[in-house]
Amino acid sequence: MRLFAVCALLVLIGVVSVHADVIPYTDPALQGTQDFGGNLALRFNVVSPITVTALGAFNALGTGLITGTIRVVIFDTVSNTEVTPVVTFHGAYTPAGLGYDVFQAIAPVVLGKGSYEVDAVGFSLTDLNGNLNTSSTTGPVLNDDGGKLTFTGAAYDGSGSLDDPTTCVICSPPPRQFSQVDAGTFVIAEASAVPEPSYLLVLIGLAAILAATRFRLDAFRRPL
Repeated sequence: MRLFAVCALLVLIGVVSVHADVIPYTDPALQGTQDFGGNLALRFNVVSPITVTALGAFNALGTGLITGTIRVVIFDTVSNTEVTPVVTFHGAYTPAGLGYDVFQAIAPVVLGKGSYEVDAVGFSLTDLNGNLNTSSTTGPVLNDDGGKLTFTGAAYDGSGSLDDPTTCVICSPPPRQFSQVDAGTFVIAEASAVPEPSYLLVLIGLAAILAATRFRLDAFRRPL
């Protein structure tokens, strides 16, 4: 019975590990350097459809506390329309990613091939954003989800309302511009990415279960 339980656990580990989430913009420590309250956006192209399951906001202190009100949304930059719900951050959250982002789940939204930006507004002296032009060290860490995304720059404006900004006149040139600001981010659900170690665990577990089953059958058939 113990052998059977261990084998079943191996299969379960293999199956569970085939599911993972991807954060395209993950904000590290030491990025909060600016109190800009207008729109801050990072632009990207979707090469292969993705499913967005959460929106996130940069939390410079890493405490999970948003003292003001930060709103985040993803825009289609061709149609200039919101393609996800607007998520409002205020209060305490559990830090995630590298410890400097907070997230809220949304109903899954599929983004097809096209051009988009994740836009955030509402940063302040108590909720700093990051900016490579104001001494942030690296900007967000980028993850293209195995080539499903390409990163295309940044945008901003001084409006206090989410409005699909297009300007980046004093931004750094690419590739630094791809991680110009620490502001909004999002989560992509990945249910189809299956690492090779997961396959291996599943196969080992199944083989062990088969061996254990054969051993028990042989023991049952053995004459007394």
